[in-house]
Parts: sequence; structure tokens; C-alpha cells
Amino acid sequence: MTKSTPDPFLAWSELAQKTQEMWLDSAFVFSQRTQRMAEAGVNPTEADQAEMSQMGLEKLEAVGESSLAAFQHWGLLQHLVWDAALQQTKATVGLMAAAVGTPQEQVAAQQAWQFSVLSPDQLAQATAEMAHAVLHPVHKRTSENAERLKKEGTE
Repeated sequence: MTKSTPDPFLAWSELAQKTQEMWLDSAFVFSQRTQRMAEAGVNPTEADQAEMSQMGLEKLEAVGESSLAAFQHWGLLQHLVWDAALQQTKATVGLMAAAVGTPQEQVAAQQAWQFSVLSPDQLAQATAEMAHAVLHPVHKRTSENAERLKKEGTE
């Protein structure tokens, strides 16, 4: 993802759009390569062999980059979950301590506890960013292949 959006809904919408683009480009690339293989038959040209080799190599590279992105973002996600658990624990302790306090202290502690439980925005944003990072290498290669094959088709 090129930019971080503060709105998780927008981040997930952008992810859906990128996924759709990737699917459309994948269908085009698949049809072009399948046609090329069928036309080459048992005697592929050097260009056909290079295309087939590239096809396998780029899949391995994309999977490796996606795995690395997932691993890197997993640390952030884990940090956010532990931070949320700590905040909820603090709020719960505050709620129990306020039970013997004034009504104002009780209301403030209850609000702090509710906020700690009912604010999943950071987690939703982090998971969207992780999904973007995992999808990016595959989307990038698919788009590049579609553009290249479209140019080759017009030549």
C-alpha cells in the first residue's frame, strides 16, 4: 500500500479494488500465455521458452516477497494485539479500583474500559495494511505482465 489511510473501511475498499485489478490482469495474462503455449506446440521458440521460464521464476519471487511482507507485518499485528490486551487490563484494574470511589470516578473508569474494548480501528487498519503488503508483489507482477503482453500483441 503506497499510503496509510486512517479509515479502515477505505483501506479494505482499496484492497478489494487492487484484488479485482489483479484478477482481471491474471485472466488476460493466463489467456495470452496459454495461447502462446498452444501455438508453440512441441517446438517452442527461444522467446516462448524464456516466457515459460519467467512465468515460474516470477511466481516464486512473488510468493517469497509476499511471505516476507506477511512476516514483517505480523510483528506489528502482534504488537497491536498485546498493546490492546494491556490497555484492557489497565482499564479493568481501573474499573475495579473505581468501584470504591466516587460516582464520577466510576463513570470515568467505565468509559475508559468501554473505549479500550470498543476501538478496533488500529487492528482493522493493521490487518488491511498487511493484506496490501502481501498482495502487492503479486499485483505488481501481474500488472507488469499484462502491460508487456498487451504491447507484444500490438507489435
